[in-house]
Amino acid sequence: MKNVKESIRLDKYLANAKVGTRSEVKKYIKEGRVAVNGRVVYEPEFHVSQNDEITIDGEHVNSHRNVYIMLFKPAGFVSTTSEYEPSVLNLIDHPYIDELHIAGRLDKDVEGLLILTNDGDFTHRLISPRKHVEKEYYIYTKHPYKLTEEVKNEFQKGLEVDGEKFLPAKIEQVDEKTISITIIEGKYHQIKKMCKKTGIEWERILRVRIGRLTLGELKKGEWRELSKEEIDKIFER
Repeated sequence: MKNVKESIRLDKYLANAKVGTRSEVKKYIKEGRVAVNGRVVYEPEFHVSQNDEITIDGEHVNSHRNVYIMLFKPAGFVSTTSEYEPSVLNLIDHPYIDELHIAGRLDKDVEGLLILTNDGDFTHRLISPRKHVEKEYYIYTKHPYKLTEEVKNEFQKGLEVDGEKFLPAKIEQVDEKTISITIIEGKYHQIKKMCKKTGIEWERILRVRIGRLTLGELKKGEWRELSKEEIDKIFER
């Protein structure tokens, strides 16, 4: 067995792994349902390490881990915990839900790709303008909008709205009533401010991409965990 400093109590290990509450996992242990390296252990205070094989009812238990979830956020949900308004967290049924935070919020009336995680370092990389992770939005306009070279140049130089300076961004015409805006920062109401500055009357705003990660086949209100490959893909240039 590893040195106690490098180890953790069995009941805490199981609780951290979201097998159950601390009192529930103590009960499982005392019932003889938990084994360490093939040997049944009855003591909740027994210490285990990351190198030990832990099973409950014969099933392997993964240790506490970082979780990354992508969600297709519908309009009408806030990107915070709230007792008074529907929250995106209400859409997710996951053992780690109490640990999750949102890596780059969306306004209540904005839809699209949202990432939730319990990994603070990942979130910092994702939202920091220095990391140059692109966030692409589709702007569906109320009326046909003709994108001009002048507006494109404004975006490329870095748009300024009411004294607030934004980093260089990209704007493209998708069709006569759809505009694509790609930014590498996420200031308060940034997309809406950019639209107002350039005369774009929006009807719907949808975030379609973060880095190289897209909504794919995810439907509105649906979520799923991301694989390591998908997480790495976000930061690919």
